[in-house]
Amino acid sequence: MTLAAPSRAPYVTLRPYRTSQGRLIDPVVPEVAALVDRGVARSLQVLPFDATEDVVFVAAVAPQRQEVRSLVKTLGSEVRLCRADARELSEAQDRVDGNFGRFGQIAVAMGRLRPLALRAALAQQARQGGRIGQILIDRGTLSSLDVAQVIARQSGRPFVDLFSGRSRREGLETAWDMMPENFWRSRAVVPVDRAGPRLVLAAEDPGEPSLAADLERIFTGEVRIYQTGQRDVQAALRQHYGQEYLDLSRTDLLRVRPEDSAHQLLSRGQKTFFAVLGGLLALCLMRFTGQTMIVLNALSQLGYIALTIFKLSIFRAPASRRVETVATPEELAQLDDSSLPPYTVFVPLRSEASVLPVLLRALRMLDYPKDRLDVKLLLEEDDPETIAAVSRTRLPGYIDVVVLPAADPRTKPKACNYGLLSARGTYVVIYDAEDIPDPLQLKKAIVAFRKAGPEVGCVQAKLSFFNKEQNLLTRWFTTEYAMWFGLLLPGLQVSRMPIPLGGTSNHLRTDVLQEIGAWDPYNVTEDADLGVRLYKAGYRTVIVDSDTLEEANSDFVNWVRQRSRWVKGYIQTWLVHMRHPVRLWRELGPRGFLGFQAMVAGTPFTFLMNPLYWVMTTMWFLVAWGLVQQVFPSWLYYMGMGNLLLGNFMFAYLNMVAAYRRGDDELVKYAVFAPLYWGLMSVAAAKALIQIVSRPSHWEKTVHGLADVEMETHVA
Repeated sequence: MTLAAPSRAPYVTLRPYRTSQGRLIDPVVPEVAALVDRGVARSLQVLPFDATEDVVFVAAVAPQRQEVRSLVKTLGSEVRLCRADARELSEAQDRVDGNFGRFGQIAVAMGRLRPLALRAALAQQARQGGRIGQILIDRGTLSSLDVAQVIARQSGRPFVDLFSGRSRREGLETAWDMMPENFWRSRAVVPVDRAGPRLVLAAEDPGEPSLAADLERIFTGEVRIYQTGQRDVQAALRQHYGQEYLDLSRTDLLRVRPEDSAHQLLSRGQKTFFAVLGGLLALCLMRFTGQTMIVLNALSQLGYIALTIFKLSIFRAPASRRVETVATPEELAQLDDSSLPPYTVFVPLRSEASVLPVLLRALRMLDYPKDRLDVKLLLEEDDPETIAAVSRTRLPGYIDVVVLPAADPRTKPKACNYGLLSARGTYVVIYDAEDIPDPLQLKKAIVAFRKAGPEVGCVQAKLSFFNKEQNLLTRWFTTEYAMWFGLLLPGLQVSRMPIPLGGTSNHLRTDVLQEIGAWDPYNVTEDADLGVRLYKAGYRTVIVDSDTLEEANSDFVNWVRQRSRWVKGYIQTWLVHMRHPVRLWRELGPRGFLGFQAMVAGTPFTFLMNPLYWVMTTMWFLVAWGLVQQVFPSWLYYMGMGNLLLGNFMFAYLNMVAAYRRGDDELVKYAVFAPLYWGLMSVAAAKALIQIVSRPSHWEKTVHGLADVEMETHVA
């Protein structure tokens, strides 16, 4: 410890002053002043008034006094003594005493917090706003229970640790039963004890005015509210209502909107329709074989032509100009961190222990006030490897670990529904375990929402890959994504059509998500389904110019598993929403209905039909197969030839354009061979067609960590 010589102690003024912007600044930090007992400080006329990470600054009327120098030596840090006017120091002490009860001062006095750590947290609070207690939790300085105990001391309320064993009382089950689950969850309060007419509750924010008003209106008799930790309230709710939460995550959409759920894939009407259609088709093939095959062929060719024309019209606007929402640096700079809303980030994890370190690093890099971040790692209780990896990791305070009970369906949307029950954010976003999002993406989404207005329920970021150069499959995969997120989805946005969302980086308004029934746990492409349901409810989706890097599948078998799940989900989504075609026409409107058919039905249709025509074409050239000539009369032959040449050329060309516009010039040449990649898609589509009958809600897990590049190099 060092002390300035008494004769050299600089003079300091302790009076508040205004900055050039008119802001009033008090040079005395009450939490630092708490380092010295108030009575001793007054008697010796000393006042610790500021601190950095290395130095405590102490003002004294007579810094040369031995008693003063002996006192400051007890602070255990480097001390800089300053000389102060007696009147100014007395006024400053009055201000400090008037501020008694402030969180930081109490935390320091309780020995829970060091002044230097508090100083750093206060500096962060000055920059971005927020509650000092939450900031200290997110910095890892205090636990949520530490904060709750300090708040209890500050407010004069009793504190309770819900999991200490002392809070379990007889009659507690009857207390839970006094109100339904959504009462306790919506108010973040849980019962602790019940004895006759007296009810004891624990809350994360007992001073919330609406809570006291609700309790006074609902309960008769004495109600006492104890202070407890935020995470403990959520954990107690999950512990008590675990099975109910699981049921809600699996059946809520089925219960409130059964017509939108894929739990039962085909409705009774659809079963009857397909049975009659199949019977008629079989009869026609037996009685009028040639004519029936020509009609089916003609319908397929017309479908191809319609899809080609549709996609070319969709691509026209984004190919010529940028249509996605752009958050400019100026707009991002104008965002006031102190006014940013809470944001929930869902990260479903299953068998992802290997990518956990990179995931946590990517989450830390998010440029968003950490006290407003509500990150939920969604784990499955029968995944001990990932649970063990998470438990060995020291997580920042803004990350909440949620362990789901093991139950079918084992799908990502079910996990997200479970996490939504305890989400604190005004907005939510999903990231996959291997995702590396743009650090500014949350802020860009906020800008996009504010620009777009209340009719926008979702902001979709773009996806690309960090291992695009690994092999031919990853190159094709990357050009496909460049076309999908760079041309197709922006084109659907401009055309005001339903947008099948990407499986990750879709940012949603929490209230809108809850309004439409959240995710369908039985749909294996819950993202595409959610995009359709948003549109049906009257909400739009916009694309924001922000990237999330993923791992492109480099293994063919693993790629087929992933792609077959996507195709199967598109078939699921089409069947679910086509249960009532006339109603769907009214809900989507003519433009939306046609867009839905082209995107959701057209995608698996083309993948499934391509091999048939390729086989027929090959057989014709090899052996002049007579059936081909029967199925292709001259007028239909030329139509098919046009589809083959013009259609394939145009889509390969658009892949090249998309790769070039994205800046992936080296991938342009690989887009020329895109038809070979479409052949692989047909393999996955064939598997999807089999599984849509045998295992419609089975989730084909994608294995991550196969990239031959280090993911860490792509985290800024």
